[in-house]
Amino acid sequence: MRRASQINPGRSTRMNKISSALALGAGLVLSAASSTAHATPIVQNLNAPEISASAFNSLFKPIDGVAPLTSAYQFMGTPVTGIVESQVLEGTGAFAGLYAYAYQFGVNKVSDVSGEPTSVNSASLQFNATPALADLLNTGGPGSSVFVVTDGKVGNLDLPAAAPGSVIQTPTSIAWLPGSQTGALTFQYLDPAKDKGPLGAGATSGTIVVLTSQPYTTKPVSVQNANPQITYPAAYSAQGGPIQEVPVPEPSTVLAWAGMIGAATLVKRVRDRRKAA
Repeated sequence: MRRASQINPGRSTRMNKISSALALGAGLVLSAASSTAHATPIVQNLNAPEISASAFNSLFKPIDGVAPLTSAYQFMGTPVTGIVESQVLEGTGAFAGLYAYAYQFGVNKVSDVSGEPTSVNSASLQFNATPALADLLNTGGPGSSVFVVTDGKVGNLDLPAAAPGSVIQTPTSIAWLPGSQTGALTFQYLDPAKDKGPLGAGATSGTIVVLTSQPYTTKPVSVQNANPQITYPAAYSAQGGPIQEVPVPEPSTVLAWAGMIGAATLVKRVRDRRKAA
C-alpha cells in the first residue's frame, strides 16, 4: 500500500515548533502561578543597597513641621545606653508621593554592671505599611524598598560614626514580616554566619531608609542585647495601606514571560515567511 503523502511537510514542521513553544510558555506561566499561590514566604530579607547622602538628599526632603525624633533606650544594669533617631522625608520629582523613613541607632560609651561594654544586637519595630520599591540608583530595574547611607547626613539626622577600632556599621540583614494585621521590620547587626559583631559602644549606625507610600505615626522600638531592655524609645513608623509581601520578580515568572515572548516571536517569523512566499 502507498502511504498518503503530506500536503505541506514544511508547514507541518513549523506548526509543530509553534505548538511546542506555546506549550512551553503556557507551562511556565502555570508553574509561576502555582509557585506564587503556594510558596508565600513568612518573612522577607529586603535588599538594602548603599546610596550616597548627596544622591538621597537630592531626591527626598524633610517635611515642614515634622522634626527629627530622638529617643533614649536603656538596658538593665546599664546606664542610659543609647538613642534611636528617626525622621520622615518626602520624595520630590519622580518620587513624589513616597515617604522615606530614616533610622539611626546610637550606642553610648558605657558598660553594664559586670564591666562589659554595651552593644546592640538588633532592633525591631512595628511598621504598618508595605515597603515600596523605587529605583533611586537609576539602574533601570525595579529598585529597592530599603537603602543605607554611610558617607554623610540624611536630612537632619546625625553623621554616622564608627565605634573605636571599627567601621561604620549597617545591618547585616533587614527583615520584613508581613502579618495578617500588622507588619514589622527587624534590623540585624550581630550575625555569626557573616562574622559580623554587634553595633558597638560609641557607634552611630549608618542611616537606614525605608520607603513607603503611607504617612507616619510613632511606634516603640525594641532594641536587643544580652541584658533586658528596660526603657523603650519611640520612632517614626508608617501606618495605613495593605500589609503584604514586597513584590519581587521571581525567576519562574521571568522564565514564563521569556517563553511567551519566544513563542510570539516564532509565530511572527512564520507569518512573515508565508507573506514573503
